[in-house]
Amino acid sequence: MFLVSKIYKMDTQKVIWLLKNNWKSGLTVAIINIPLSISLAVASWATPIQWIITWIWAWIIASIFASSHYNIFWVAGALTSILLTFVLANGENGVALLPLLAICSGLIMYVIYLLKITKYITLIPSTVLHWFLISVWITIALWQISGALWLNNPVLNVPQHKEIYMNLFEVFNHITSTDIASFLLFAFWLVFLLIFKKYKPTFPAVIVLTIVWILFWMFTKESLPTILQLSDKYTDLTFTLFQNPFNFKIANIKEFVSLANILFTTSLVIAIIAILETIISAKIAEKITKVKFNKDREVLWLALSNMWSGIMWWLPATAVFIRTALNIKSWATHKTSAFLVAIITLVISALLFNWYFKYLPFPIISAILMNIALWLIDINLLKKLYSIEKIAFYTTILTTALAILIEPIYGILAWISVTLLIFLRRVTKSDVNVSIFRKWEFTIKDKLTNYLLDQKVWDILLMKFSGGLNYLNIENIFSSIEQLNQKQTIIISFSHMWDLDIDWLEMLNEMIEHLHNNEVTIYLSWIEWENKDLISKIEIYPEMEKNGMIKDSTSAILQELLN
Repeated sequence: MFLVSKIYKMDTQKVIWLLKNNWKSGLTVAIINIPLSISLAVASWATPIQWIITWIWAWIIASIFASSHYNIFWVAGALTSILLTFVLANGENGVALLPLLAICSGLIMYVIYLLKITKYITLIPSTVLHWFLISVWITIALWQISGALWLNNPVLNVPQHKEIYMNLFEVFNHITSTDIASFLLFAFWLVFLLIFKKYKPTFPAVIVLTIVWILFWMFTKESLPTILQLSDKYTDLTFTLFQNPFNFKIANIKEFVSLANILFTTSLVIAIIAILETIISAKIAEKITKVKFNKDREVLWLALSNMWSGIMWWLPATAVFIRTALNIKSWATHKTSAFLVAIITLVISALLFNWYFKYLPFPIISAILMNIALWLIDINLLKKLYSIEKIAFYTTILTTALAILIEPIYGILAWISVTLLIFLRRVTKSDVNVSIFRKWEFTIKDKLTNYLLDQKVWDILLMKFSGGLNYLNIENIFSSIEQLNQKQTIIISFSHMWDLDIDWLEMLNEMIEHLHNNEVTIYLSWIEWENKDLISKIEIYPEMEKNGMIKDSTSAILQELLN
C-alpha cells in the first residue's frame, strides 16, 4: 500500500523526468554488473542466478525505501570469501544453506536497528573494512589460479578445501594436469583487461570481453580445444525469481546445533560488514553529491531487503561503494537509477541468461576476477599506513594473513580486537594536567609526570581531571599522584569531568587518605550534579566537608591560599 500510494502521488511529469535523467546510469551499472555477478558467483561457489536475482530483489526494495538516493545494493565482493568458507564448511548442503545466511543476517540487522545501536557498529574503524577487503581480493586472486590452469575441471576431481593454503597445495600437486590452451586464454585476456584498465579506464572491457566470448564460443566451440564453460559446472542455469529456501536436509540434532552455531557467527559478521559498507557507501555518496541520508533508515531497509532476499532463496546483500560511485559517475540523480538497474537486470537476465551465458568460458571468468582483484589490492594504502603508524601496519599484515590462511571471520575479529587494545593502551596512558603555583605565584602548566621530577615543598597544584575517570586509567593516574610527598597543597577540580565509575570512587577515597599520610593538603572543587551524589558517598567526604576542604569555586580556594 505504501508503494502504491507513493507512486500514485508522484506527478507524471516528474516520473518522466526521473526516468529521462537516470536511464543511462541504470543501464551502465546493470550491464557492467551482470558479468561481474557471474564471475563473483563462481568465486563464492553460489550459483550465478543467486547473485543476479539477489541484485534484483535487494535493489527494488532498497531503491524504493532506503534513504540514500545513490546507494547500490548487491552481494558485495566483501562477502565472497565468507560465503565460500560457509559453503565449503557445510559440504553438499552448503549452497542450499546460503539463503539462511541472508535471513539470519537480516534479522540481526533488524535487531540492531530496533535497539538503536547502529552508531556503535559504525564506531568500528573503517580501516577494518578496508583491510578485510584487501584479504578478500587476495583470496579471490589466489582461487583463480585453479581456474586459470583448468584444474577446476570436474573430470580431474581435484579436492577443494575451505583453507586457501590447502587449495594452493592441491594446485602444485596437480600442476601436471594443467591445460595449456586454458592458461593461454586466461593470460592473454587478463593482460587485455589490465591494459585497458590502465590506459582506457572508461572503456567497458569486461562487457566487451563477455559478449565477444559468449558469441565466439557459441559458433566455434566445436572446432576449438575443449575448455570448461559455465554450464559444465552449473548444469541448471534456469532463470527464476523464486525457489524454496529450505531445500536442505539435517540428519540429527548434533548437525542442527553445529549448523546453528556457524550460521549465527557467520550471519553476525555479515551483518556488521553489511552495515559498515552500507553506511560508508552512503557517506561517500553524500560527500560527492551533498545529498543527505538517514543512517537508521538505511539499516532498516538493508535488514528487510536481506530477509526478503533469503525468503526468496537468494543471498545476503549490502550497499557497495564501488558500484555506488559508478552510479554517481554515470550521472544518476535519484534512486530511480537503482530501481532501473534492477529492472534492466531482470529484463536482460530473463531474455538471455538461459541460452547465452552458459557459453562463458571459465578462463575468461578467472581473468575477469583476477583483473578485479589486482585492481582493488591497493599497495599505496599499505605504504601510507606504514609511513603513518607502523604498529597498525604490522597488525594489518597479521590480520590479513589470518583472514586468508585460516578464515575471514578470524581476520576481522583479530583486527577489531587489536584496534581496541591499541585504543585502550592510549586511554590507560592518560596523564593529568596541573597548574603549578610556587612561592604563592603561578609558575607553569605541565603534565603531572613532568612535575614529579621537580616537585618542591609547599607548592600549590591545581589538578583538573578531563573526560572520564574509570577503571581503565586508575592505575596510571594513581601511580603518579601517590608520588607527591613534599607537603604540597592540591586542589582537585572536577569542572571538566563527565564520567566517574565505582572503581574510581573507591580509589579516590584511598588516594586522599594516602596523601593525608604524606602531609599533603587536599581540596575538592566543582563537585556538581550527579558527581556530587557519587563523591559524597566516599568515607572521607563528611570530614572534608566539615573542615571546609570542599568548595564550589576553584578561584575561591586559590584566593584563600595565595593571599
